[in-house]
Amino acid sequence: MAHEVIKRVGRRAYRYQVESYRDRTTHKVRSRWTYLGVADAAAGSLGPGEPRAPRREASATREGLIDAFERLAERLPYAAVTAGAVAREAGLAHGTFYRHFKDKRAVFVAALDRVRAEFDREKPSFDAPCGTLAEERARVRAWVEALLLKPGEHPGVLHAFFEALENDEELRAERGARRNERVAAFGAYLKGLAETGIIAVVSADGLAAALLALVDAVFRAAVVERVTVDPLLAAGAVDVFDRAIFQVCAPDGSVASATVLPTGVANAMRVASAGGSTTPSLPDSKVQ
Repeated sequence: MAHEVIKRVGRRAYRYQVESYRDRTTHKVRSRWTYLGVADAAAGSLGPGEPRAPRREASATREGLIDAFERLAERLPYAAVTAGAVAREAGLAHGTFYRHFKDKRAVFVAALDRVRAEFDREKPSFDAPCGTLAEERARVRAWVEALLLKPGEHPGVLHAFFEALENDEELRAERGARRNERVAAFGAYLKGLAETGIIAVVSADGLAAALLALVDAVFRAAVVERVTVDPLLAAGAVDVFDRAIFQVCAPDGSVASATVLPTGVANAMRVASAGGSTTPSLPDSKVQ
């Protein structure tokens, strides 16, 4: 497999063809560089005081490797993905992978960080001052609905995350810390609602932990099964949040606690209460 690169020496740019091959003696993958000539004027000579074009090859290669990992993770179990497979998927030599990442875990973490950053950009803010009852109900509903859409957006990376948790102690510890931060942040939001008189709650932290456990269970089930969250189940989860936090009454005047949970939601809560891992993992674990 061959590709062309441009190397800059001083103010000149030179074209090379780089071809990967396997050494018959050592059986290692090596690169053969063939000089093709001076690059064209746009990429070649630079006049006095003219700024050099930014070197984006390394950044583009790194992003290409992350993209390749995500594609592979959508097709293969995390354990079956290798550094060599990622390099091949990206159309690069095996050795190129190690110029950017230490090992498979490093490219996985980079992909995970990229997904978390995307989730963070899309999360509704819980830091804003509390509004009216209608505004706060809409804010909570938007957050839950947005979160439950996520399993279908990056299925490979998310599935790899839950697979990696089985044997990665560092990842489990990080996940636990994120869970605690998220529960504390959501609990603080509920306390703020209570202080303004919008809701009445006995234990804000306890309610936050229970509700987030529900979302975590639904989120994880969808990721592990590589499916999107069933719309009926998502609607049921939103309804549980609405009733549990805001004490929305049924038409006959009964309060939320008297209602029957949808079967899918009840099953998800049983999974959570039975000791199944319930940290949402993503987006991050900090409610904002």
